[in-house]
Amino acid sequence: MQNYYFIINPVSGKGKGASIGQRLQKKLKSVNIDYEIAYTQYAGHAEELARKAAIKHDIIITVGGDGTLNEVINGMHSSGKTAGIIPVGTGNDFVRAIKIPTDFEKVFALILSNKRKKIDIGKVNERLFHNGLGIGFDAWVVEKGLHVKYLRGNAFYLYSVIAVLSTYKPVEIELSADNFHKKGDYFLTTIANGVSLGGGFYLTPDAEIDDGLFDVCLIQNMPIFSILKNLLKVYSGKHKYDPRVDILRAGKIKLFSKDGFAAHIDGEIYSLSINELNVEILEKSLEFIV
Repeated sequence: MQNYYFIINPVSGKGKGASIGQRLQKKLKSVNIDYEIAYTQYAGHAEELARKAAIKHDIIITVGGDGTLNEVINGMHSSGKTAGIIPVGTGNDFVRAIKIPTDFEKVFALILSNKRKKIDIGKVNERLFHNGLGIGFDAWVVEKGLHVKYLRGNAFYLYSVIAVLSTYKPVEIELSADNFHKKGDYFLTTIANGVSLGGGFYLTPDAEIDDGLFDVCLIQNMPIFSILKNLLKVYSGKHKYDPRVDILRAGKIKLFSKDGFAAHIDGEIYSLSINELNVEILEKSLEFIV
């Protein structure tokens, strides 16, 4: 019998993780599986727990959001074990890409069904990511969101977007890949494995998690009025038709800026001022319950 290890982030989803954790414990008592449960206690703890769990457990399930899942994948990826998620985060962007339910009962049944799929994983410098890497404006929105306490979902991200717009100034970034070379002071740069970031902004609406390529979204700098006018298009992915937007694909990309730029990985700040990133896709390198 395969054994499960559940890593629960109690503060995920503005505290929703704690209540889902309690619900999960009750649910597990009613099914015949071998399992253990652990709660995270601090930033980085999920990665530590996953690394240890991968030694003796077959399936490692994250109960949290994209940030927690990022830690878990970084901890267990090299083990070759299977991952899964019960999503309780604020944005839950990755579950849109992998097309699993957010309803607890449905996703619990899915986990027990043990249906699996090999998916791509991204690597930026020495850090892994499952959903996306955001450069510039996107990263500053994440940073602003760290200080927002009482909003959730789309309202949470929309408030952060508007708050950052008034002060944000893009820097020149150079992107080099085998099939393209771009340079400019882009308003936003996204390198994604999944279809959305920021709680439903479909910046790369045609991305696939198992095609061996990143989708790259480059949005040229434009006046604030134009940004606000086109903001709703990002919710549907229709921004891709704007001539000021480039959607490209590549498996390996180098980014450089002499001025330094902000970057987030799976919704967590990686750096607020970094000069160079080397990004590559690890094709179908993680088995995931879907």
